[in-house]
Amino acid sequence: MVTEEKPIVQITADGMEAYIMLVTPDDGGEYTVESLQKALDERGVKYGIDESALKKLADEKKYGLETLIARGTEAVDGKDGYYVYNFNCNFDKKPLIKPDGTVDYWSVKSIESVVQDQVIAEYHPCVEGTDGKTVTGKPIPAKRGREQLPLKGKGFERRDDNTYVALMSGKIETQNDRVVILPVHELSGNADLSSGNIDFHGDVVIHGSVESGVIVKASGTITVDGIVEACTLEAGKDIILRSGMLGGNKASVKTKGSITAKFFEFTRIECAGDIRADVLMDCQVQCFGKIIMNGKRGSIIGGLTHGVRGIEVTTLGNDAEKKTVIMTGASPEEYAKLKQLEKTIQELSQGLVQIDEGLRKFEELEKARGVSYKDDPRRVTLLRVKIRDTATLANSKEEAKRIRNLIESASGACVTVLRETYPGVVIQIEDTKLLVQNNVKSAEFYKLQDKIKTRECS
Repeated sequence: MVTEEKPIVQITADGMEAYIMLVTPDDGGEYTVESLQKALDERGVKYGIDESALKKLADEKKYGLETLIARGTEAVDGKDGYYVYNFNCNFDKKPLIKPDGTVDYWSVKSIESVVQDQVIAEYHPCVEGTDGKTVTGKPIPAKRGREQLPLKGKGFERRDDNTYVALMSGKIETQNDRVVILPVHELSGNADLSSGNIDFHGDVVIHGSVESGVIVKASGTITVDGIVEACTLEAGKDIILRSGMLGGNKASVKTKGSITAKFFEFTRIECAGDIRADVLMDCQVQCFGKIIMNGKRGSIIGGLTHGVRGIEVTTLGNDAEKKTVIMTGASPEEYAKLKQLEKTIQELSQGLVQIDEGLRKFEELEKARGVSYKDDPRRVTLLRVKIRDTATLANSKEEAKRIRNLIESASGACVTVLRETYPGVVIQIEDTKLLVQNNVKSAEFYKLQDKIKTRECS
């Protein structure tokens, strides 16, 4: 006889499990699989039911014990598509300091190279998620995997197997969200008058030396393994000289990036970024970043060296008391230039207001007299002056902004000498000068109001 007692069915809060408990029947009846199934139906349990557990429970008649009778299916979230890159552009461009304190300029990596047909990246497509379901049959939506956008850039192509392959040999780099492969001009020997000057859109790598009189220009990075003599180097990015430069007062180095070199002698240098070197001897240096020469042999002797954002060096000058001019911070010339630009901007702005007033009067005359003044020489002159002055005003504002940014970046700049400063050194911070008359050990020179002070290196 089938009992009239109803089993107790419990569903977990998350709806993923259902339990059933048999109540001892008072009428002497028994539970059947059908009666248990009916109880589950009444509670809405219709998915993930363990039929064998249901039969076993009916057969064994275990009263007062909860039995797991149904289990839902968890949702399996999808996975976003992703790229595996077979190159590295995040290498450190700073040279390593050896245990003995010397600088290893061969440790500097200048470019990441690839060869034609090299697989530079592999795309792994997204994995779609699988929806789950509760014991009551309620669907549980899974998080969908998303595909990534195709790689953007140039110098490579996408194959059908989701690999990206280089179309040329050259230098690979990332530019924001783009991957770019650029050509590299590589010279296995020396750059001399027989090989000719180099003017290349991309990176230049010279494994030999650069002899006197040669001009090397690159829109990217210039790297030279050998000695550089009295020549001209111009780069749109960094310059790396693993050996150094013997300028002979005829050499010029100019870059929009940073410079790393073992030494410079008798060279004129203009650098938008930082300079890292061991020795600067009798050079004329304008560096808009920071000059860092903190290796064991780091020294500046003679010449004029201006590091706008600061200078850190092991030794300044020498025991022969050679005159060595060191400057940091924005120069007085920059302040004067900014002042003149601000005056020019004000004058141009006022002039343009007057021009607009003059043009407005011509418009009023046209309306009042019904005559066109379009070709009137006076009006044409006003328009020409307006076009000219508007362009000049925009350029002046841009240059003033550049100088303000320069002054801001140079705020608090100081000269840090790790070992010794010799007499004969002139230190200038902005418009304030100090002639060093005695040996100064391990000191930081900084400006306080209108004087240059020293303190111990921190």
